This record gives sequence, structure tokens and C-alpha cells, in this order.
Amino acid sequence: MTGLHLEEERINFTPIILYIYHIHILQNEYMRKKYDNLTPRDITYLIYIFYNQNCSQRDLSELMFVSESGVAQTIQKLEKNGYIERTVDETKKTRKIINLTNEGKLIIFSLIKSIYEMESRLFADIDDDEVRDFKRMLYRYAQETVSMTEKLDGADDKNIGVPENMNPENF
Repeated sequence: MTGLHLEEERINFTPIILYIYHIHILQNEYMRKKYDNLTPRDITYLIYIFYNQNCSQRDLSELMFVSESGVAQTIQKLEKNGYIERTVDETKKTRKIINLTNEGKLIIFSLIKSIYEMESRLFADIDDDEVRDFKRMLYRYAQETVSMTEKLDGADDKNIGVPENMNPENF
């Protein structure tokens, strides 16, 4: 995959989500090369399970905006490979709790270390306060995206429309 080569004008005009998507694709490729036995989906699930211990398949489904059957397939693979374990919830016997095994935790620690190393290289020339501010902005962006998505869940009119300042002649 080639890098981004945009003129200054396009940098400011390009929606943030496109940069996030590009970073996501490249980071997936990096992780795929470094952890050849894990898919990007596996990595995502392991990270979600790490940050949401004692979760159920339904919890993961809701957190990740995927179907429970989709969660079940990945969970079975991760359990078969020894990265997670499912145990019966003592308070609700029909529910299974998902947690990382020791091997799963070791993989996650390695993954997170890799991510932090990548970030430290990316932000090497940027002040710590600017990095913190950037992360806070991304967090607010993510929170607002959740809010907008939830508003659309019950909306009759899902046509958001084109912003007034968007002129097709500019493209």
C-alpha cells in the first residue's frame, strides 16, 4: 500500500475518518505481519476482552456492533487456540463469561507493547501535551460518533444530507 501524498489544501479538506481508516488499514497490515497467527479481527476481539473482563458474547456483540453469531465464530476460534476461556456465570447459569487465558494475556501485552512502540515512533517529535490533546480530541470524536449513531437508531429520516459548504464543483 502506498503512503499518503496530499497537497496542503487537501490535508485540511479531507475528512478525519479517512485518515483514521487509512491508519487502521496500515496498523492491521503491520499486526498481520508481526503476529501471523492472528487476524485483525482476532486482535480486535482480544483487545475488547482485555478491556472488558468477565463479558459475555452478547456484551461483545453490543460493544463491537456485530451479530452474536459473528461473535460466536471468532470466540470459538480464540478458545480453540487457547487465548480465551468461557466459564458459566454463577449468577445466571445460561450465560457464559469470557476472559483471557494466561496465553491470551501474554499476546495482549505483546500487542499493546507493539502499539505503544508504534505510537512513540509516530509521536517522537510531538510534545506530550499535544499528544494528550490529540487523544482527547479523538476520544470526543468517537463519543460524538456513538451519540450520532444512537440518534439514528430511532430516527424516521436517516438522510443526513450534504453540508451547505460542500460544492460539487470543488471536486
